[in-house]
Amino acid sequence: MASPSDLQSPEAIEDFLDSLALSNWSTYGGNTTCIEIRDKEDKLVIIDGGTGLRELGNSILHEGYGVGKGKAIWIFTHTHWDHIQGIPFFVPLYTPGNKFEFVSSVENLEERLRYQHTFTHFPVPFDGFQAEKAFRHVPEGRAFRVTDSITAISKAVRHPGGSFSYRFEEDGKALIFASDAEFNLDEMENIEDYLNYFRGADVLVFDTQYTFEESLQKIDWGHSTASMATDIALRANVKKLVMFHHDPSYDDEKLDAVYLRAIKYKEMFDPDNQLEIIMAREGLEIQI
Repeated sequence: MASPSDLQSPEAIEDFLDSLALSNWSTYGGNTTCIEIRDKEDKLVIIDGGTGLRELGNSILHEGYGVGKGKAIWIFTHTHWDHIQGIPFFVPLYTPGNKFEFVSSVENLEERLRYQHTFTHFPVPFDGFQAEKAFRHVPEGRAFRVTDSITAISKAVRHPGGSFSYRFEEDGKALIFASDAEFNLDEMENIEDYLNYFRGADVLVFDTQYTFEESLQKIDWGHSTASMATDIALRANVKKLVMFHHDPSYDDEKLDAVYLRAIKYKEMFDPDNQLEIIMAREGLEIQI
């Protein structure tokens, strides 16, 4: 219940809303995976192309993408449908003059994306996109330049059909995107190689789709838990853990409960509160 003091200024209102569970005032959203990164010069890097891509495309039209003056790097983790199904509805791809470089450790990425546009799946062929498209394959573990200021390196993670995580670095800051990654008890016994990869990240976006109990029934489904993510983040001295890739069967109240449970679990092993945990939601912005 809000008190008069909670409503006296925009800042007070924001603080009051932050004190509530998200399901009391908003929603986590239901679009599938699409992440936007901006470097220090505001150059655009896109990760994956789920249904969230449609809204991203509409939001950047005013930045030159509506008149053929847009340019972006596009990183792909893998090509499961929930990570590519937004591509046919990404308006900037239809505009002549825009330039997109598709970069991935996934082999034959272009062939996979073209397959989504066969006539039996979608009426517009891949070549119907009028924007300029280039493809670059980067082998796992080989550092590559994303923009003038961002470098990256990939690392394979356990997922049906294969998937890759990416560590992005700029001016000593590191962001790791590691969705669609299954870390179970077997991986935790041989985790040192991954800990070196995660070490010291400012932000770790990590797959936390299942509760621990559910994960025991879904071995080899390709997703992890908040407890596994927390253990890894603490051992690797990560500063901020973002719980990501929520189960589509969860409503907002269930996600609130999962988040609260994750916080309580962390408190048992992080008495000095060195690790911050937040839940991913549509529209979330993080400044690194």
